[in-house]
Amino acid sequence: MKIKRSVHLAELIFILAEKELKIRYKSAWLGWLWSVLNPLLLMIIFSLVFGRIIPVGIDNFPAFLLAALLPWFFLNFSLAQSTSSLVENSGLIKKSFFPYEAIPLSIVAANLFNFVLSLVLLLLFLLFFKIRPEAALIGLPLVILIQILFVSGICLAAAALHTVFRDVRYAIELLLVVWFYVTPVFYSLEMVPLKMRALFYLNPMTILVGMYRDILLYGRFPGTGQLFICLAGGAGFFLLGYLVFNINRKRFADLT
Repeated sequence: MKIKRSVHLAELIFILAEKELKIRYKSAWLGWLWSVLNPLLLMIIFSLVFGRIIPVGIDNFPAFLLAALLPWFFLNFSLAQSTSSLVENSGLIKKSFFPYEAIPLSIVAANLFNFVLSLVLLLLFLLFFKIRPEAALIGLPLVILIQILFVSGICLAAAALHTVFRDVRYAIELLLVVWFYVTPVFYSLEMVPLKMRALFYLNPMTILVGMYRDILLYGRFPGTGQLFICLAGGAGFFLLGYLVFNINRKRFADLT
């Protein structure tokens, strides 16, 4: 029964994710291209500001920036959209035996599609800069898996908590602004003073962004120990988020 339920849940997540993507780009001339225009626009702005006006001295700065912006937007959009997803889908919540977790997880899946698509375009962009990750790309799927687990966990927790406490959505919006600036997206971790650098490692996105850059820009395969520790950490975030979700599950139908 558990195997059947998991298969059913996976199919439902896929169906809801497909529906989410169709609704999101319905009647849009550029369709899915809008998913990459946002990071491209920010890349252009930051490249002008930190590449020309206030130089930061980073080689291939546009590529350096995109390698961090894409995973950041995967987190940002997933968390922002999934936080209020249960409340916005109250009709589904009130149906008996509906697996509630499929709603926020389908939003993560939809954004994962955009993220992977953007990564393919990034690889083509890197070829333009004559950057070839080559063998290090073997580690990319595992890093993506780690981020999927991490993002899914916090999205499950945020969706559950917002259903109970409606202030959570606004707290998340503020958190994402602060989180962006304390993640080495448009600057390198080496630019952070040594006495503060340890605090930055408490931010999971700092580690993830570093691994993406190692693989995509520098052709370095992350250490096996680091990958397994991060995988365990991602699984831990997912289990914690699922626990928070399950603790509040019985209250969803009454609160939406």
